[in-house]
Amino acid sequence: MTTSSLLPPPTVSLVRRRILAIALCAACAPVAAAQPPAKRRRIAFFNVLPPAAPSAVNVLARFREGMQSQGFLDGADYAIDYLWEERVDRVPSRMQAVIGSGPDLVVAITTPVALAAAKATREVPVVFGTVSDPVASGLVRSLARPGGNVTGVANVLPALSGKLIELVREILPGAKRIAVLWNPDNPAKALELRELEVHARRVGIECARFPARSAGEIEAAVSALDPSKAAALVVLAETLTNANRERIARLALAARMPALFNYTPHVEAGGLAAYSPDYDLQAIRLGELAGRILAGASPAMLPVEQPSRFLLTVNLATAGALGLELPPAVLLRADKVIE
Repeated sequence: MTTSSLLPPPTVSLVRRRILAIALCAACAPVAAAQPPAKRRRIAFFNVLPPAAPSAVNVLARFREGMQSQGFLDGADYAIDYLWEERVDRVPSRMQAVIGSGPDLVVAITTPVALAAAKATREVPVVFGTVSDPVASGLVRSLARPGGNVTGVANVLPALSGKLIELVREILPGAKRIAVLWNPDNPAKALELRELEVHARRVGIECARFPARSAGEIEAAVSALDPSKAAALVVLAETLTNANRERIARLALAARMPALFNYTPHVEAGGLAAYSPDYDLQAIRLGELAGRILAGASPAMLPVEQPSRFLLTVNLATAGALGLELPPAVLLRADKVIE
């Protein structure tokens, strides 16, 4: 005889309760299965580069990585509507249409796009990236407490101007005058230019401005460079210069002009050297901020992220073509050396 056979049979009331419980579960099961899935959020990702551009592909991949760290999976928890516009004058009207489509969150890449988003809405959360100075641009009240519907990741390029001047002095110790290529239509570049000129004056270097608002103006400006009148070309990177980085590198080399940048892809395209934030890490931070906001955090209380890592990149092939020998100290500090 087994142990179970020694137990008394269940009472009638207990059997009834079990039957009722099973019936109740069966009745509730279809209702639970019919519950709608959690809402998939829609993110309007507005950039100034087409989606196939290597930089755009990379920033999206890193952005998704940051979102995943906050528990959001692409396709399951959110969908990205990727929009782009390289002409700054068209950005405000395009942004109005984006806001009108009712996204849950807007990601705005570069200062002009972020300014257009901040002007277009005070309700939809906006997370910006690749913005030089969000306070001076009027995007946020302060880095610690943005205070509105806008926060994001700053690249603090104006603050890096001193590093660019230091790099010029290390590579070209006798430099007394440099040419600066910049886009006057981008308000962030005006901030950078002022800072660059301040640091240059402190060490006795004169800056010659070369404004360029189009690819044609870039070609004319760089082609006109004269090594006897300027020791180096410093390029304030932004959408226009990024789109023309191979052209700038080619023209600078043809003019025998060392070219320095604050954006790594310019050196990968043939420029001499760059000192810039780690934009991969910044894109991850961008995704993390977006995820926190979609989870319920207020942009007003999320501090603007600032770069925590910077990269020095040098191109030995370009240095050789220019007849330059890069100082050992620069090579030792370099995070990436292109040969």
